[in-house]
Amino acid sequence: MESTSKITTHERAQWSSDWQFILTCIGYAVGLGNLWRFPSLAYEHGGGAFLIPYLICSFIVGLPLLHLEMSLGQFSQSGTAVVYGRIRPLFHGIGWSMSAMSLIVSVYYNVILAWVLIYLWTIVTGRSGEWASCRNDYNTIYCQSTVEDSLCMEEFAQKSQNVLAFYFNKSCHSANDITTQNLKTETFNKLSAVSPAEEFFENYVLEKTLKLDQFGGINLKVALALAIAWTLTGLVLVKGVKMMGKISYFTATIPYVIIVILFIRGITLDGASIGLDYYIFHPDFSVILDPVTWRAAATQVCYSLSVGFGGILSLSSYNPRTHNCYRDAFIISMADGFMSIFGGTAVFSVLGFMSKQLNAKIQTVVQSGTGLAFIAYPEAMSRMPLPWLWSFLFFLMLFVLGISSQFGLAEVMITAIYDQFPAVRPYRGWLAVGVCGSLFLVGLIMCTRSGIFFFNIFNDYSASFSLLLMVILEIILIIYIYGLPNFLDDLRSMFGYPRTWLGRIFGPTGYYIQGIWCILAPLQITVLFIVVLFTQISHNLTYGKDKRLYEYPGWAIGLGWLISIIPISLLPIMAVYNLLKFRQKRKNWRELFKLQPKWPSYEKRNVMEKPFCHILSKLGPTTSSRVEPINGDNNRINNSKIKEIKEGIQNKIYSVHF
Repeated sequence: MESTSKITTHERAQWSSDWQFILTCIGYAVGLGNLWRFPSLAYEHGGGAFLIPYLICSFIVGLPLLHLEMSLGQFSQSGTAVVYGRIRPLFHGIGWSMSAMSLIVSVYYNVILAWVLIYLWTIVTGRSGEWASCRNDYNTIYCQSTVEDSLCMEEFAQKSQNVLAFYFNKSCHSANDITTQNLKTETFNKLSAVSPAEEFFENYVLEKTLKLDQFGGINLKVALALAIAWTLTGLVLVKGVKMMGKISYFTATIPYVIIVILFIRGITLDGASIGLDYYIFHPDFSVILDPVTWRAAATQVCYSLSVGFGGILSLSSYNPRTHNCYRDAFIISMADGFMSIFGGTAVFSVLGFMSKQLNAKIQTVVQSGTGLAFIAYPEAMSRMPLPWLWSFLFFLMLFVLGISSQFGLAEVMITAIYDQFPAVRPYRGWLAVGVCGSLFLVGLIMCTRSGIFFFNIFNDYSASFSLLLMVILEIILIIYIYGLPNFLDDLRSMFGYPRTWLGRIFGPTGYYIQGIWCILAPLQITVLFIVVLFTQISHNLTYGKDKRLYEYPGWAIGLGWLISIIPISLLPIMAVYNLLKFRQKRKNWRELFKLQPKWPSYEKRNVMEKPFCHILSKLGPTTSSRVEPINGDNNRINNSKIKEIKEGIQNKIYSVHF
C-alpha cells in the first residue's frame, strides 16, 4: 500500500519552478482593485491611519486563509470541484460554488480589459488627445473643460482681441457675449457639466444609452476588443500551467516596474503634495476606533487576496507536496499589500496634481472603480507633458494586471471540470477553448449600448456575501468537521514538525495559525458576512450622480440577487446529487458525512483521526471502531502498518526550518 506522500488521484501537470508558481499567484491576486479600490478606501477611512487596520487584517485574516487554501490544494493535488467532496461529500458544492463565482466574475472582468484595449488602441493611433477635448463628434453641449477655456483665451489673444473668452458648445465665445453666457448658465442648471474624459468613456467607448432597457444593439468595438481579450486568455489557458508559469515572468513583474515609474513621475508633479497630504501625511487616527474602518479593511483584504474564489487553491494543486507554500503565502501577501499601498501613493499624487490644475478641492476629483481608471486618471494625465506616454504606461499596467488575474479566474472552472470529469482530461485544450468561448458569448450582453448597466449589476452582486459564505463553510468543513488536528497532521506530512520555538508559534502549523483558523478568522468572516448581507439587502442600485443619477428598475435588482444566489444554490444541488449517486451505488446515506477513499490521508485517518473540533463525530471517521474502509477487509490496516506510519511521521526529515 502506498504511503501518504505518494498517493495521487491522477497524474497532473506541475509548475516548472517555484518562482513560476509564486509569480502566477501574485499576478492572480494583485488585480485592478489594488489600484482603483484601495486608494479610495484609504481616503474615506483616515488616510494613512487606514494602513494600521489593513495590515493587521492582512496578518490575522488574509495570510492564514491564503495559507489554508494553498495547503489544501497542494496536499489534495486536486481543484475546487473535488477537494471538498473528498473530505465530506455533503459539502461537495463548496468547490462548485467557488468555481461558479469565479466564472461569473471572469465574464465582466474581461469586459474591463476590452475597454482598456480600446484606450490603448486610441493611444497607439495618436488620438489620446480626444479625452481632453470637447470638439469631437460624440461630445455634447454639456462638455466643459478648463483646457478648452485656455485654448479659447489663446485663440482670442492671437487675434489681438484683448478680452476674456470661454468655451461652450464646440466653439469659443467672448466674455462680452452675454447671451451665450446666459445660455451656458441655463444649460448647466438643467443638467450638470461633464468632463471630456467622461464623455469619451461614455459616448465613444461605451456608446451608452440612457436606460438599462434601451439595449441599442451591439457596440462593435467593445465586442471586438472583448473577443481579443478572450482569445489572449484562451491561448494561455490551452497550454495550462506550463504557459501560465512562463508568461508570469512578464505579467507579474511589469506592473511593479510601471507603478514605480508612475510613482516617481507623480510625486514630482506640481500639486502632488495636495493628494499625498490627504492620503498619507495627515492621518486621522480616530478612525481606528470605528468598526466601519475595520470592516472596510477586512473586506478589502479578503477580496484583494482572492480568498474564497478557488483560484489560489487550484493553482496550488499543481505544486509537488513537498513545496513550501507557507513561504509563498507570505510573499504573495506582501506583494499584494505593496501594490495597494504604493499604487495608492502614485494615484493620489496624480489626483493632487489634477486638483491644483482645476483649482478644485481634492474631494471633487477623488473617484473609485471605473470612474478613477477611465475618467479621473486619464484626464489628469492629459494635462501632463507627454500625455500619450503616461497614458500608455497606465493602461498597459491595467491590462497586464487584469489579464493575469483573468488567467486564474478562468483556470478555476477549467481545473474543476478537468478533475470532476476524467474523460475530458486528454482534451484540455478544447476544454479551455469551450470555456473561454462560452464566457465570451455571455459577456456580449455587456457589449450592448446599455452594457455598462449590466456590468454594474454583475460587479455589485457577483461576489458579495456569497463569497464570504463560501469562506465560512470552508473553515467549518476543514477546521471543525474534518478537524484541526487531522488537517495539521496532513500539513506536517508536507512540512514536517518545527524544530524551534519560533516555528512552533509562527510556523505553518504553529499556534498563531491554529488560533486564527479556529477562532479569529471564522468570527471575523461571520461578522463581515452578516454586515455585507444586510448592506446588500438595503442597497439601491444606481448609476451616475447628481442630476444624472439613474436608479435601476426592480427587475434589475432581482437579476442581481439571482446572480448572487446561483453559486449558493449549488450547495444543496450537489448535496442532493451525491445522495442520489450514493443510493444508486447502494451506499448508506451516512457516507455523505464520511471521509472518502480518494482523500490522500484516508488510510491514516481511519486509525488515527482525532476528535478535536469535530461535528457529527458519530457519523464521521474519527476512530477505527466507528469506520470501516469502504472496500472491506482487503483495505484494513494491520498493527504493523499503523506502527510503520507512526514511525514514518516521527522520523520525517523536516522541510521547513525556523
